[in-house]
Amino acid sequence: MSYKRSSLMQERMEQNRKAILSSARNLISEGGFKDAQIQTIAEQAGVSSGLVYRYFDNKSQVLIEVLSEAINTELLVIDAITESDLTAEQKLHKAVATFVKRALNSPQLAYSLMFEPVDSTVEHERFRVKQLIKQSVIKILADGNASGEFVLEDLNTTALCVVGAMTFVVVEPLDPAQNTKFDQQHKDYFSKQIADFCVDAVRRKQA
Repeated sequence: MSYKRSSLMQERMEQNRKAILSSARNLISEGGFKDAQIQTIAEQAGVSSGLVYRYFDNKSQVLIEVLSEAINTELLVIDAITESDLTAEQKLHKAVATFVKRALNSPQLAYSLMFEPVDSTVEHERFRVKQLIKQSVIKILADGNASGEFVLEDLNTTALCVVGAMTFVVVEPLDPAQNTKFDQQHKDYFSKQIADFCVDAVRRKQA
């Protein structure tokens, strides 16, 4: 009987945690980090502020968890492309275009997670996230070197350039202050331009 109570309690705790993170993500998606205050997160999650602090020490820890969950989803998408049967050029193009397009489809969330001013603990998580994306890009570049599509001496630096292009290029279109509205056709065009740029930068040049 005690085991059953313990199991039910564990399930309830996990449900509360998921509700808190879902609430925080929704608030960030609507108004950025500034709107994701502990009290508001708790109200939307249907729990007390005190309960939020049972799971997270402070707001920064909540934001880090939201960022971690979001990037894990993006990494799954990129890794699926990396492990596909496409050529290395096709993998790189699709990975960059997909990342940019997904950011444009969730502009406020993407802007907040990547660019909104935050404290040092959240900024450290951002750095870790970019390292994970870089590792996925390195895999694609290594495949390209192996197939002869690319001839790259420094995979790390090249991957850093690609990650820089696919992330910082969306600062302006994602900035809420710009109030930019893109239709699907422009999103497709914009993401393709960035992907074309990245592929052209690393493609083996004919003598």
